[in-house]
Amino acid sequence: MIPDLSCAQSESESNRRRVVITGAGALSALGSTTRELWEGLLANRAGIRTVSRLVASGIVVTTGGEVDAVPHDQIDRDYQIADRAIGNALTEAGRLHQECGFIWSTGLDTFQAGANDVAGFVHRSAGQCFSALAEPFVEPKRMIAAACASGTQAVGEAFRLIRNGRIDACVAGGSSVMLTPFYLIGFAGLQAVAADNGGPPSSACAPFDRRRKGFALADGAGALVLESLEGARCRNVKILAEVVGFGMSQDAFDLNRPCEDGAGAELCMRRALHDAKIQAFEIDAVNAHATATYLGDLAEAAALRRLLGSDWQRVPVSGVKGAIGHAMAAAGAIEAIVAAQTVQTGIVPPTVNLFDPDEGCELSHVIGEPIEVDARTVLSVSFGMGGQNAALLLRRFSE
Repeated sequence: MIPDLSCAQSESESNRRRVVITGAGALSALGSTTRELWEGLLANRAGIRTVSRLVASGIVVTTGGEVDAVPHDQIDRDYQIADRAIGNALTEAGRLHQECGFIWSTGLDTFQAGANDVAGFVHRSAGQCFSALAEPFVEPKRMIAAACASGTQAVGEAFRLIRNGRIDACVAGGSSVMLTPFYLIGFAGLQAVAADNGGPPSSACAPFDRRRKGFALADGAGALVLESLEGARCRNVKILAEVVGFGMSQDAFDLNRPCEDGAGAELCMRRALHDAKIQAFEIDAVNAHATATYLGDLAEAAALRRLLGSDWQRVPVSGVKGAIGHAMAAAGAIEAIVAAQTVQTGIVPPTVNLFDPDEGCELSHVIGEPIEVDARTVLSVSFGMGGQNAALLLRRFSE
């Protein structure tokens, strides 16, 4: 059954501005730049490894996606990782000449940090935008907390604000520091994290694979600079991709488990299509959430097969968490950057550690080697705890 789209947000045609991405910065287990991330994915390389400080802590899970760019004992490490990603994105975008918003995602970190710390984080991180602005004005400043869907939602909210003329440009994304006993013990208790099993640490996370046991937690950050097409043209800067659609939904099914048939995931993807005013057959590739949890992968695959219809065997699907782990609030932003790379290059990277797709996970998976396709439109999706779902549609820019 096709979900009801009557509550999907829309703006009048006359008010809709085109929104483009002009800068991106990613820190992940594959490196401290977008280039290192992309090259690692194309090489089918996993950055997940044994983390020595976790071994010393004596907990059951000692593997994860660690970011080396910032020392693990650095005070306020979340901010330091975010700072690097934001700086890289602003450097690529160049000097902005319009008012710029700041929308950042924190996922579960909001609840650990406390309201005062979060307010301080927004203030400090937003301050990084000042150096790239002709006028020191950053508004709105928002924090998004939607678990694993946070990063995608932050980019989507920025897209909507620019499209409807509320702001002209925005830095959006997310950061997370998940490799702590607090998170690892908690997610191990939920049986969501792949526990150490004596095999190579790099094989810990195997999305959609028959042998999958859960995700590997990770640190990371992803930042994107979005702006109106008019602003990008005035600055004569390179356009990485165009954002054309965004959708959200809420399962209201279970605190930890997704709706088993993937109905909530399907709804947010259909809302993104409705928002972009395109049909499912126009999707050329999918950047999947692909956490390697048993129920999550089954629900996502079912939702994608229904969405794509008879095209599900044609449209290539890949995910990045087998390579870099699950950085929660940062995951969707990093994956939006990967989707933008696919739009630019026409290359879809393989899903690292996927060798034998499980029954019920049937899709047109990219296995072993990257493939080249005419990826004009890419769907990037995130499905969070508590049934928080978000989807972005990115398109290759053309006049």
